[in-house]
Amino acid sequence: MSRLPKISGLRLLRLVPKLLRKPLPALQSVVEKHGRLIEFNGGKYQQLFFVSDPAAVKYILKTNKDNFKRSPVIKALQPLLGNGIFISEDETWKSQRLALKPAFHEQVILDFEKVILQETHETIQQWRELTYSKNIESDVSLLMLRILARTQFCQNIDLDFKEIQRAHVDVLKQTSIRNQKVDFYHNKLRKRFGFQPKSNKPTKALEYLHTVATYIISYGRTHVNECSYWLKDMIVRHEPESAIKDQILNFIFAGYDTTASALSWTLYCLATETEGQTACRQEASKTPIEFSHIGKLSYIKNCIQESMRLYPPVWSIHRQSVEADIVSGQAFDAGSYFMICSYTLHRDPDLWESPNSFDPLRFESEKMRGKAFQYIPFGQGERVCIGQSLAIMEMQLILGVMLQQFEFSYSRRDAPDIIPGIIMKSKGGIWLDVKATS
Repeated sequence: MSRLPKISGLRLLRLVPKLLRKPLPALQSVVEKHGRLIEFNGGKYQQLFFVSDPAAVKYILKTNKDNFKRSPVIKALQPLLGNGIFISEDETWKSQRLALKPAFHEQVILDFEKVILQETHETIQQWRELTYSKNIESDVSLLMLRILARTQFCQNIDLDFKEIQRAHVDVLKQTSIRNQKVDFYHNKLRKRFGFQPKSNKPTKALEYLHTVATYIISYGRTHVNECSYWLKDMIVRHEPESAIKDQILNFIFAGYDTTASALSWTLYCLATETEGQTACRQEASKTPIEFSHIGKLSYIKNCIQESMRLYPPVWSIHRQSVEADIVSGQAFDAGSYFMICSYTLHRDPDLWESPNSFDPLRFESEKMRGKAFQYIPFGQGERVCIGQSLAIMEMQLILGVMLQQFEFSYSRRDAPDIIPGIIMKSKGGIWLDVKATS
């Protein structure tokens, strides 16, 4: 059994400035230098095993999935997510997944078309008035939040979407891996000097999101025929309010911002790759933008998949072993903490030709056979994202309409810096020049 590469002590200290400045490119360099399975050891309680190897990913997420549960990093989201589908385990998760599955059936998804197109046209009307570069990231996030509320909660519900967006951003910042580490060391110092650890009492942002969820339930009970499939089902079956609230908060957490991230980075990629944008526009111009013709928007789908390879919205997946195990020939103790990094996996030069280049044609179906565990933007295995088909179809429609209406370009010298929070964002926004085509 070969020795696992280990980064600790001075080597780890030297790496910290790079990780703070540009974390994901720094991790990519580490993988290229040290390999796809690496131990990071910052002392007691600060050990993790970094995974960027398809065979190890398959073992953890599929082959022996029952031995790898949600890690403490994800459990830190429990004040927001309760015991909803994103965070629950075992029989509770299986029951929730089974109950939600019909809500993502093709026939149910087809009913969302009108809402998606209505909300997209509202954003388009706002962009038509632009005479300057626009941070499209925030607008796309609001667009996807409005679509989420009308398709997954209640069709005519009136919510303060900007305030929900602000609160959600605050909660994501508070629970980011970086802030969890800061709090960990802060509390160690407090204890050393005789102070009580910092309280984890709910923040105003968290309390606001819980208030929103309570309001959605109240509205849903008096407008049950407006409710989405799953929300109506839970209300009619008289599920406990806490269980309904947990699922609402899970939808807010995982149901719009991940898709918004993917759509924003796709627009950026197309803005910097004029050939690809032109090909998408030509495809959209000769295809009715509706679900019944979605199969004809195949190049647009390839572009979405390629941008999610380069900029996966959920760039890391966290697991902790229940019992001792052997992964890729290496022995690990019970309680070992694994971070699977889709960003480095998706940019591995041994797995992808010209890995840092935007090449949508690599996603032609015959080229992707056998690559299920080296391309994981939606996760993989049993816990693969339940809404992945809906997310891709939504983005195909939205991009189709937007590319019929606008040309996108990027005039800044440097690419946007990535902020690898729980969901991949940009530092300072993604600023595009948006020009109406007619």
